[in-house]
Amino acid sequence: MTGRTGRALAVLGAVAALGVTFPQGAHAATGNFVYHTQPGNVTRTLVDPMDGNCYPVGRQAQGQVTNNTDRRAVLYADKNCRLVVAEELEPGQWTSHSEFMSVRFGS
Repeated sequence: MTGRTGRALAVLGAVAALGVTFPQGAHAATGNFVYHTQPGNVTRTLVDPMDGNCYPVGRQAQGQVTNNTDRRAVLYADKNCRLVVAEELEPGQWTSHSEFMSVRFGS
């Protein structure tokens, strides 16, 4: 294999190696996470949230929470996903009353 064919195969091999070497990027949960903020019981929805990202909910979320994603949702009592875990919701799980200030998704 010489000439153009050899070079083309070398380039294809290098491209394939790069695809295996580099990470594929962040994954997202599939689905919606629905919660309510107070005052006013305003419905909020996170659509396809990224795994590992912390999502502050603004004012404190309070009331019904539904995790219609394919990932576990961990609810925190602070805005930075660092303090006490308020609650965990598995995929498809909901609760009629929860209070939290941020949420993070993961497997």
